[in-house]
Amino acid sequence: MTGPATPGSITQAWLRMMTAVALLLNFAPHNMNASNTGLHPLDQPLPAGLIQFTLRDTARAGEPVAIECVYRPCRERDVSKQRSLHLLGSPFRIGSGLSSVQREEFHTVRQESHPTNTTARFSVALRDPDAEHERYQLASVRVVSGAAGTLEFERWSPATPVLDPGFGLVCATEKLTGTIRPSGLGARPLTGKLPLWPTLRIVDLTFTAVPDPTIQLWDAAAKHHWDGWRQSTPEPWPGGSTIVARHIKSPTVWRSHDYFAFLPADAPSLTRPSPPAGALPGVALEIFWPEGDTLEFPEIRFEGTVDMIGMPLSRLTARAREILALSTTLRPGLEHHSISTAEGAELDALSVDHAAVPVAAEMSVTADGKDRLLLKRGGKLTEPWLLLFGADYDTGRRYSFKAIVIHPQRWTGPLPE
Repeated sequence: MTGPATPGSITQAWLRMMTAVALLLNFAPHNMNASNTGLHPLDQPLPAGLIQFTLRDTARAGEPVAIECVYRPCRERDVSKQRSLHLLGSPFRIGSGLSSVQREEFHTVRQESHPTNTTARFSVALRDPDAEHERYQLASVRVVSGAAGTLEFERWSPATPVLDPGFGLVCATEKLTGTIRPSGLGARPLTGKLPLWPTLRIVDLTFTAVPDPTIQLWDAAAKHHWDGWRQSTPEPWPGGSTIVARHIKSPTVWRSHDYFAFLPADAPSLTRPSPPAGALPGVALEIFWPEGDTLEFPEIRFEGTVDMIGMPLSRLTARAREILALSTTLRPGLEHHSISTAEGAELDALSVDHAAVPVAAEMSVTADGKDRLLLKRGGKLTEPWLLLFGADYDTGRRYSFKAIVIHPQRWTGPLPE
C-alpha cells in the first residue's frame, strides 16, 4: 500500500520529470518545426573564400556605398536554435506546449565602401565571418548607392550559369564581368537579381543608367470605395492580372491590365503574356465610354516629352499586333513596355493625323498643382481606337509607351459592386 507523498518524494519526481524533458529536447529530431526553414538556396556547403567586387559607375565620389550580406545555413541541423522550456503557465505566452524553439534562419552582416571616384570596391566572405554563425554561408549581397540605387546579387546556381547575351553579363568559372542594365534584368532566370555560384571569386561590372521615362495614365490603387469607385477582384492570367473598375455615377468602365515586370517565383515559364479574351496583348488600359464628353486622368505621371498617336483598332496589321505584344514580353536586357525606335516608327506609320483622331488630349494643372490629362470626345468616335502615349529614350534607341483602347460601346461584362 502506497503511503502519502512526502516533500522529498515530490522533489525527486519533479527532478525526474525535468531530466526526461531535457533528454527529449536534446535528442529531438533536427528538423523539428522545419516548415519554412529559410535554408540557403543551394543544398551544398560553400567553400571558405572571398568574392572581390568591383562595381564601376555605381557610386558618387565621397558618398558611402552600403553593402548588406545575408547568410543562411544550408542544412537544417546548422540552424541556430534556442529552445525554451515552459513548465508553468503564463498569461503572456501564446500556446500550451511544454517547449518552444526560436530559430535564427539568417544572419546579416553590413559594411560600407567609401569610393574616391565612381567605382565601389569591396570584398564579401562566402562563409559568415561571425564566429557564432560559422556554419552559415552567403545567400545574398545587396548594394545600395546614390548613383545606382539598389543592386541585388542572390540568383544562385550550383554551377557556372549560362545566360542570354542580351543580359550583357559574361559568366566564367571564377569571374562575372559585363555591363549591368538593371531595368533589363526582369527576364528569367534572373528576374531582377544578379547571379552567384560557388566558384565565383571576382565580380567586375559596369553600371549603365538608362533613364527609362515613367508614363502613368491611370492608377487603380488611387480609386477608393468611399469616393464612389467599385473594383473587381484582380483576375490573374499568365503574365499579369486585370481589374475592372467603375464609378457609381458614371456609365464608363475601366479595364486595367497589369503586366508583370518580374514573374513571381512560382509562375510557369511563358513566352508571352496572355491577357483575358477580347483584350489586345500589350494594351495597359481599356475604356468603355458610351457617353459623356470628357475623361479625366488625375493620376498621370509623365517624365520628359510624351507624345500621343492614334489609329482605329481595325487598322492594326498582324505585325503591329506583334509589336504591341512584344512590348510586354520579358526580354533579356530590355525594359518593360518598350520597343525599339524602329518598331515605334512602324506603329507611327499606321497612325492618322492628329486632326483625324476623334479624341483630343489636353494637359492642365489642378488647383493643388498636380498635372491632369483630359481626353475630349469628338463626333467621330464610332469604333474602338488605339492611343499610344510614348517617348524616346536611351539616346533615341528605345521607345517607351503605354497603350490604351477606347471603346465607344457600353461594357457588357459583369460590373463590380
